[in-house]
Amino acid sequence: MIAAVVDGVPVTVAEVQERMRLLRGGPRGPLLPADGTTEGRQLRRWVVQILVAERVVAAEAAARGVTALPGVPPLELDATARLELGSVVAAVLSGDPLAQALYRDLTADVTVSGTEVRRYFAANPDLYRLPPARLVTHWYDGRPVNGGRGYLVAAGELAGPVDRAVFAAPEGATVGPIERHTFTVGPHRPRVVAFEHAAPAIRAALLEARRRRRFALWADGRCARAVLMPGFEHPADIDNPDHTHRH
Repeated sequence: MIAAVVDGVPVTVAEVQERMRLLRGGPRGPLLPADGTTEGRQLRRWVVQILVAERVVAAEAAARGVTALPGVPPLELDATARLELGSVVAAVLSGDPLAQALYRDLTADVTVSGTEVRRYFAANPDLYRLPPARLVTHWYDGRPVNGGRGYLVAAGELAGPVDRAVFAAPEGATVGPIERHTFTVGPHRPRVVAFEHAAPAIRAALLEARRRRRFALWADGRCARAVLMPGFEHPADIDNPDHTHRH
């Protein structure tokens, strides 16, 4: 019996059953829905999508001459990455070194311009704002700290009651002694991460997001060409009898 056909090659029901058996025998097996239920049939449909995606990846990798190389660090997919990729593509990328090799090959020419990095930095100022700071002159038990020279202290760096008092006091006020500390406080100093310091991380994040989008669009388009047999429709297909999303 056949569950799907990918580029003329069948995915058999036996393969689906074997993958289901492995899932149910794994660490999360007890959490999976029972066979014969609506949720269980939807899980089986999802497994068919995994097998289809693996076939698509294997075929494209063979066509490109891509192989999984030993010693290459695996891709790390956080929750945002999994959401962007979709559950099927994320699952295949997480567990298949060949899929990871193909991902790197297929997205190798993706770039992010300096203009895009700067635009992201300008559009998200809250991400690069540091806790406010105050210029203080500090004494401990009456003895000057830092040689009596003023220094910047950031919110949260001092012990609770001292911190609250320092950052609530008006400019020029003397605070303390509190827990043996005395401060003369200067103005509040807003602080931000410099663009030059933030740029490498922004570029890396934008680049990976763009790579994921490239790969997901490619994989979704190729997987959509598969022919799915009745009972093995895509879980999100609204014509599938177990589809539960209704309006």
